[in-house]
Amino acid sequence: MPDTSKSFQWTGINPQGGRVSGVLKAADAKEAQLSLKKLGIEVITMQPKQGVELGKFNLLPRKKKIKSKDILLFTRFLSTMLSAGLPLVQALDIIGRDQENDELKSLLTSLKNNVAGGHALGESFSQFPDSFDDLYCNLIRAGEKSGTLDKTLKRLALYLEKSELLKSKIKKALVYPAVIITVAMIVSLILLLFVVPQFQKMFKSFGGQLPAFTMLVVHLSQFLRSYWWLVIACIVGIVWAIRSAMRKNKSLQQKIDHYILKIPIIGLILRKGIIARYTRTLATTLEAGMPIVESMKAMAPVMGNSVYSKGIMQISDEVASGHPLAASMVSTKLFPTMATQMIGVGEASGALSDMLHKVADYYEEEVNTIVDNLSNLLEPLIMIVLGVVIGGFVIAMYLPIFKMGSLF
Repeated sequence: MPDTSKSFQWTGINPQGGRVSGVLKAADAKEAQLSLKKLGIEVITMQPKQGVELGKFNLLPRKKKIKSKDILLFTRFLSTMLSAGLPLVQALDIIGRDQENDELKSLLTSLKNNVAGGHALGESFSQFPDSFDDLYCNLIRAGEKSGTLDKTLKRLALYLEKSELLKSKIKKALVYPAVIITVAMIVSLILLLFVVPQFQKMFKSFGGQLPAFTMLVVHLSQFLRSYWWLVIACIVGIVWAIRSAMRKNKSLQQKIDHYILKIPIIGLILRKGIIARYTRTLATTLEAGMPIVESMKAMAPVMGNSVYSKGIMQISDEVASGHPLAASMVSTKLFPTMATQMIGVGEASGALSDMLHKVADYYEEEVNTIVDNLSNLLEPLIMIVLGVVIGGFVIAMYLPIFKMGSLF
């Protein structure tokens, strides 16, 4: 669903009588006031954050967004400071003061004020769902309940580091084919918009009938030069329509995600990456003391593919009914035999989290290997694609010349 929330700058009084302030995201001012009231804060002032917006486009210079890497560094810093014995409020204050990103600085100030006001850290994190998802908040709550917040943060930081590394590898794999397609399209447009018209002028002086292939290319060039705006509008419209339909129609999104997983090489990388993320996340949540069913419900939305998200929810339901984890994974037909067998051994031996980490390590290494070898695998494909595109246009333009030459 599109994000319709707005940012509100607020000041108020916490339950201890101290003055606090911060930035809160909510659908409207009323919802923001209710959220603060639940935290025991008496609102003094509240106003929309400065900056005129038009849809999703800000008419004023936009501030730096909070990225996943920022959250990773924050988690690592907070873990280190708590392990060193610093009080939580002081640690949040130190980290916040050192931030160059104003958005993150404001968020950490709000977190510090909430915690200083007597609220739990997990509850405070949940007030910022754009930066801290349910999985993150649930892990923090589990660490607070067990009294091992510093250890939980350390595990969480390690998990986020592994996730970021895996994400960067998958992005690298996806960028390479995209570059091939983009280069082929740019070369095609240059030929159609600038080169073909020059040949077309020459062909007019020849007279006679042009070959069918040449006529096709000439007509395509004329169409693009006359209706380029229509082509751009159609592409934008189709992309917008598909994205809107995917947001509203879950079955369509699942079908598209299913076909994405079938793409040669790319689909394989995505499947292995999702399995690595699933097993790493489950191992981290189990080590933090979260119940397995609750863990899977929290991780399902962050898998990055609706097919696997649905499969994980199915596993969660079966495990809640008393079925073993490995058997539940087999029933989804989404996980390879090696992974389910290793997890089955981990369940039987009582070392499930260790085995999940080993499965994650294995599939992360598989992704690394495939991505590192991807350039060698795709180099022949690049030559074929560019050869067909450029060669096709060259043949189309020189066919009339060859045809005239054969007459003499």
